[in-house]
Amino acid sequence: MSYQVLYRTYRPAKFEEVVGQDYIIKILKNANKSNKIAHAYLFAGPRGTGKTTIAKLFAKAINCESFKEEACDECDSCIAFNNNSHPDIIEMDAASNNGVDNIREIVEQVNYAPILGKYKIYIIDEAHMLSDSAFNALLKTLEEPPTHVIFILATTDPEKIIPTVLSRCQRYNFSKISKFNMKKKMIEILNKENLKYDEEAIDEIATMAEGGMRDALSILEQMLSYNDSGVYKEDVLKVFGLSTTEEKINLLNEVHSHNIASAIKHLRDIYQAGKDVKKLAIDLLEIIKEALIYSDDADEKLLNKINPVEAKSLLDSTNIQTLLNDINTLKEVLINNRINQNFLSYLELAFIKMANNQENNEIKKVENNKPAIKEEKKKEVVKEIIKEEKIVDNKVEKEEIINNVENVIGEDNNYIAALLLGASKSEKINDAIIFNKLDLYKNEVDKRKYYELLNKAEHFASNKDAIIIFTENDAQANNINSLEIRKELYSFIMNEFNINKVIVATNKDNKKDIVNLYRELAKEKSSEMPTIEKPEIKKARTNEEKLKELFGEVKVK
Repeated sequence: MSYQVLYRTYRPAKFEEVVGQDYIIKILKNANKSNKIAHAYLFAGPRGTGKTTIAKLFAKAINCESFKEEACDECDSCIAFNNNSHPDIIEMDAASNNGVDNIREIVEQVNYAPILGKYKIYIIDEAHMLSDSAFNALLKTLEEPPTHVIFILATTDPEKIIPTVLSRCQRYNFSKISKFNMKKKMIEILNKENLKYDEEAIDEIATMAEGGMRDALSILEQMLSYNDSGVYKEDVLKVFGLSTTEEKINLLNEVHSHNIASAIKHLRDIYQAGKDVKKLAIDLLEIIKEALIYSDDADEKLLNKINPVEAKSLLDSTNIQTLLNDINTLKEVLINNRINQNFLSYLELAFIKMANNQENNEIKKVENNKPAIKEEKKKEVVKEIIKEEKIVDNKVEKEEIINNVENVIGEDNNYIAALLLGASKSEKINDAIIFNKLDLYKNEVDKRKYYELLNKAEHFASNKDAIIIFTENDAQANNINSLEIRKELYSFIMNEFNINKVIVATNKDNKKDIVNLYRELAKEKSSEMPTIEKPEIKKARTNEEKLKELFGEVKVK
C-alpha cells in the first residue's frame, strides 16, 4: 500500500474520534436517531476544522442500517462506505467543478432512487466556489428535493454563497480547534507511532496551525520528515524560521533600554538566519498585548504566548503608555507591509521610534535627599488648607491646622522623583488592590475618612516601601503627608491589605516636573533611592492570634 500522509491516515472513522465540534456532532447524532433529518445542510468554518470529515461520517451514519451512537461498520452500507465504493454517497469538489453543467448533472440524477442506502447524499465541498448560474441551477432542487436526497454543502467562506441558498440550508458554524485539543491529538498520534517529542515543540506547532487540525498534522509530518527520530523544539524553530519567546522579550527590552545598536544587530541576525521578520513583528504585538492584559488583573489564564514571569519582566522594563505606543508603531509597519519593499528596514525604523517613545527605561536608585518645606511654603499650605476646609473665624481649628502643617513631611518634587527610581510595575499591580476596594469603606463610619482621602487620588507608582499618589491640590497632598494622617493611612493599609508601605502624596500639577526630574536622576550613576521612614504602629491582631494568647496552642478536631 502506498504511503498516506498523517492527516489522511488518522482521519476520524467515528464521531468519537473527531477533535472538537462536540455540539455539532451531538445535534447530528440526535437528528439521525430521532429520524429528523433535514434535506440540506451547510457546514461553514475555517479550514481543517472537520467540515468534510463530519459530512462523510454523517452520511455514513444516515445510511447505516443499525445506527446507535456510531455507525455499525458491519452492514453493507457501512462496508461500502469504508471501501470508498458507496454508490449513494457522492462527493463533489466545487473548486474544480463549479460550472452550471456540473450542477445540472446532479439535478438530473437526484430523481433516481438510492441503490444501497436509505438516502442519496451529495457532499459539495468548497461550495462557495460555485458560480451564480450553478447556484441558481441548484436552487429549485435544493428547495424541494425528493425525499430520498440530502445535500451537505461545506465552505470556508459562507459570505460568498447566495442568500437564497443559505436560507434553504440548516447551517452549522464550525469553530477553530483549541490548542489543548490539537496538542492532545498530536501527542496521541506520536505515542501510537512510538516517536519522541518535546511538549514545547508540540505547543509551537499548535500555535502555527491557528486552529486547523489538518494544518497541525501537516506541520507535524513535515517535522518528522526533517527528523524521523521525533519532534523537537529547536528543529521546529529552525525549519519554520521562528524565534524563541526569550529572544523576543530580550529584543523588546533592548529597545526599551535605548540599546538600539544591539537590538538592530539581533534583528538582522534573526533575518540572516532565514526567520520571518514579519511574523516576528506580529509575535511582538501579541507579546505586548498579553503583557498589557496581564497588567490589568494579573490573570495568568489569559496568557498564551508568554508566562507571568516574562510579562512582569516586560512591564518592569517600561510603562503602559510606552507599550501602547509600541503597538501603534508595529501596527503601522504591518498595515503598510504591502507597499514596503524592504520590511526589515521599516521594522528597524519602528524599533528606533519605539526607543524614542520610551519614558521609564531604567530602574536605578538615587541619593537620600529630603529637603524640608520652607517657611514661605508652610504659609501657603496653611492658606490652602484653611480655604479648602472653609474655616474663617474658628481660631482653635486654625491653630490645629497650623500645628499639623508644622509636622508635614517635606516631600518635594526631587524626593518624589527619587522614589520613582525604585518603582516597578509588579509593585504597582500588587498595591492596586487598595484603590480597587476603596468603595467597600464608603459607608463604614470608622473608615470612611480613608475612602475620602484616597478616592480622588491617582495611584501613579509603587516601590517596595512607598505608594506614590497624585492629588487634586496641594491642600489634599499636605494633609495626607502630615505625620498624623500618614500614620493612620499606614495603619489602615497594613491591617486591611497587609501592605507594609507609606503613602506619599503630591499635587497632580507637579507630574510633568517630577517625570523630568526622574529622567535626570536616572542618568546619574551615583543615585540611590531615599530611605522611607515608616510610622511605628502595632499591627491589629487577628482572631486566631487573640485565641492563641488566651488559650495557647490548641488543636481543634
